[in-house]
Parts: sequence; structure tokens; C-alpha cells
Amino acid sequence: MYFIPFPTPGHALPMSDLARLFASRGADATLVLTHGNAARLGAPVARAAAAGLRIRIHGLTLPADAAGLKGGHESADDLPTREAAGPFAVAVDLLAPLFADLLRSQPADAVVFDGVLPWAATAAPELGIPRYAFTGTGCFALSVQRSLLLHSPQEAVGSSEHEPFLVPGLPDEVRLTRSRLAEATLPGAVSREFLNRMFDGERATAGWVVNSFSGLEERYVAHYERETRKPVFAVGPVCLINSDGDDALDRGGRRGEAAARVLRWLDGKPARSVVYACFGSLTRFPREQVAELGAGLANSGASFVWVVGEHTDMAALVPEDEERGLVVRGWAPQVAILRHAAVRCFVTHCGWGAVTEAAAAGVPVVAWPVFAEQFYNEALVVGVVGTGVGAGAERGYVWGAEETGGVVVGRETLAEKVRAAMADEGLRRRAGEMGERARRAVEDGGSSYQAVGALLEDVRRRRRSRGGRGG
Repeated sequence: MYFIPFPTPGHALPMSDLARLFASRGADATLVLTHGNAARLGAPVARAAAAGLRIRIHGLTLPADAAGLKGGHESADDLPTREAAGPFAVAVDLLAPLFADLLRSQPADAVVFDGVLPWAATAAPELGIPRYAFTGTGCFALSVQRSLLLHSPQEAVGSSEHEPFLVPGLPDEVRLTRSRLAEATLPGAVSREFLNRMFDGERATAGWVVNSFSGLEERYVAHYERETRKPVFAVGPVCLINSDGDDALDRGGRRGEAAARVLRWLDGKPARSVVYACFGSLTRFPREQVAELGAGLANSGASFVWVVGEHTDMAALVPEDEERGLVVRGWAPQVAILRHAAVRCFVTHCGWGAVTEAAAAGVPVVAWPVFAEQFYNEALVVGVVGTGVGAGAERGYVWGAEETGGVVVGRETLAEKVRAAMADEGLRRRAGEMGERARRAVEDGGSSYQAVGALLEDVRRRRRSRGGRGG
């Protein structure tokens, strides 16, 4: 089986977990990465191989020069400016013939491809290899997005940005506003092109592989299967393939002193007393929002760990008092932090990886969506399963134009929301129960364990129907 993610940590990390998960169940797994991401993600894979699993990394050289991309950047989070995103996307598309050549020279029984790499679904079609789309988000957000694109309920509110409208056809009553929509579903956007790409992907896909589990969104797994008429294999949370030792500490970066520093700091704090704040690898808040975020954490009265990106203007941060708050620049071992006994809640952008990692750890979230489908994930966490509270973001940022977005959540609002989340025992209890459901799902006989087995059996069935391996 080949596993190929879009080259950025938010996509490559769960795909790496997924490859190790299937290798642990007997698959011969090859993780296809750009060389830059291979260097960052290689340690857990090498450890799994050394333990006897059949897993390896195949490195591809990103065709940067052909795309006009300068500077040797091989991951979206490493781009120096958003202007480089266009050439980077072209370079990623130019990986298509390299991947097709790999399939022809070393045929596989199945490909699990990132849903935002449509060319992976059609590479080397003469081989007849089944392709499974790793969706990158959950079935709730996929179902919301599909309804918005098919039925356009957002058109009914005219030009109003904040008038709620009902998203039709879902198992729950879900209401959104236009200010909370992903750009592709906004009136006037190229939504028809997006919809056509989605349907093209569905036609070329044997099924959906989802980093989710029945205890989190069982009705939406069934709903998305009915809507697309394709099987959904909910195999998550895939982060639970990482043990509490080296795998969790190495996941996504080079461990080093930074990780040790965070964990030492947490070791000195009382149980369930710390707020963890992180907004993923692609969020770039404007300077004034960074200042409000820092002040809000400081004014909450809680101790906090705050992870900021390499790009963040440190001059905008509040003065650091390490007794109260630890500011970490760059990478931090998020899975290990969320599992730490000192952490009580998680201020997050609601990227799907962060949502599932919080669910797996049994940690409540303060949801602050920023762009894309993150507002839909907030609607699930806050409105449907009740394991989080909203931070107060009524609108997001346009990716690449954050500097024009100003302040979305002020310091007083954030401090109030954090204090409320820290004090809410019902919220903590529901999150803890969700963590138990997540752990049961991946255990032998659990729903996610069975889903992995079902996908492997689907691959074997398709191989038998083709008369053997490859073509």
C-alpha cells in the first residue's frame, strides 16, 4: 500500500500515523513524501521498521525549479510568503508523473491518497490499482460542505454575513452564517469548479479513509456513505498509534531540547491547571491579533503553554513570565502535551488533526476557527458533541490575506472563554468520556480496529478480482 499526503504537517502527520497503523496490521506500507517532510517525519517510521514492521519512506524531489519556486521549500508551512503558495501548488501538481512512474515501476495493491491531490486518484490508470481518499477532515465537515455545495442555502440570506441559515439534509439541525463558510462555498466563489472536482474524485475513489471514530460522529459516517454511495472506513484517531514514549515526542519534528523544556515545565504544574494554545502550522495571525491572544491568555488567570509559529512577530507578544506562561516558538510535541496530566483545555484553530488529538486525549477545547472547514469542525465539537466552547470568533481570515483581517477575538473575550472552560466540570467530563470512546475504538474489536480490517479485506477482494498483484 502506498500512502501519499499533501506536503504540509497537518496532512503528512496523520498520513504517517495511518501508514504505521496499517503496517501494524500486516500491510506492506510505503509513505511517499517530499524529502523535506521525510527528514521531519522519519524517526517514528524508522523505529517502526526497526521493530519489524514492513514500512518505509519513498522520497520524491519537489519539482520546484520547473514551477518557479525558489529557496528549496518542500512543505507548505515552510513557505516564506503567501505569494509562494501559487508556485508551490504548481510544484505539487508536477509530482503527478513522478508518482505515476513509481506505481509503474513498483506496483501496489492499493493507494491511499490525500483528498487534495486529485491526480493521485488517476495516476497510472492502466494498472487498475484501487485508490482510497484520505479525507483530511471528518464526515461531519464533509457532509456540511457537500450540502452547501449542492443546495446553496447560503444564497437565501442575501448579503447578510451574520444571519443564520439551516444546512439542509443533515442528521442534526446545524446553522451557520456566511461569515463562517469556507471560501469555496461562498456566493460568487468558484464553487461549481470545486463541486466538479469533488465529484470527479468520487468517481475515481474506491472509498473514504477517515481519521475519525464512531464515538465522535457515527451518524455522519453513515450519512456520508449514503450520500456518496462509497464505503467510509473510520479508522481513527490515528494519533493513538503513537505510544507515550519516543513516538509521541518525535511526532512531527526533531525532539531536542524544546520538547524536553515543555515537558519539564508541565511536570512542575498541578494536575489539570494548564491551558495549551496552538493554531497549527499554517495560521499566521496579524500582529494586533497576536497581541490580543497573548494578553487574553495572560489575563485568564491560568498557566499556559503557547506555541507560536516561526513567522510570528515576537515583538507583539506580552512579556514572558515563565512561571505563568511558556511561549514556544516553532514546533512542540502536541500529542505528548495534550496527554500530560497538567493540561486541562486546548485553545485551537479546530483543524481536524487537532480535534482528533484533543478527543483522543480527553481534553476539552476552546474553539477558535481561522479558515477553511474549521468553523464546521467547531460546530461539531461545540454544538453536537459538547466537548468544547467557542472562543468568540464570528468570522475567519482569508488564507494569505490575514494582515487585512484585524482582530477577530479580543483579549477580554478570550480570557473569559478560557476561564469558563477551565471551570466547567460538565465539559471536562464529556471530554473525558470522549477520550474513553476513542481508546475503545482502536482496541482489538473496537469500531476503528474493525474498520482497518475491513479496508484491508476490501483491498484483498479487489486484488483477487484483478487476478493477482498490480495489474
